[in-house]
Amino acid sequence: MAGALALAAALGLNACAAGNSIMNPLLEQSPQDRAMEVEPMLQAAGFKRIAVSTADQGQRLGALPQLKLGYYLDRNGNANYWLADSSNCRCLFHGDEAAYQRYENIKLENQVAERDRRTIEAQQRQQMMGPPGFGNPPGMGFSFGGGGFGFSF
Repeated sequence: MAGALALAAALGLNACAAGNSIMNPLLEQSPQDRAMEVEPMLQAAGFKRIAVSTADQGQRLGALPQLKLGYYLDRNGNANYWLADSSNCRCLFHGDEAAYQRYENIKLENQVAERDRRTIEAQQRQQMMGPPGFGNPPGMGFSFGGGGFGFSF
């Protein structure tokens, strides 16, 4: 475990960011919100949570880009993915290519579910308000021009 943390810390400056937020990218998330969103998905996908056990590991963890999914290639050319969180869990999440693919699938499923939830809410609001474009309640009239020409509902 300490080896993975040391390796990720050593490669931290060369790691590539690979994560995107599920939420609206125009809305800034707090680090705690980001951790609460991403970390359960990483664990469900099979990433291993490696806790900091020494002050040296804590310093190396803090030097890594925080809450950004990154990767490095091992000696065999295999991609290894990691995410550092020195503030919330004081840990490093580490996974292989298969775990990363499961994470991406979970993230996509969550995005689709959120989109569907918003669509249903919008449809429910529209049903409660009536058809769009008709601001006058039934029985209220309006007219065009001053010649007595008008419509009444």
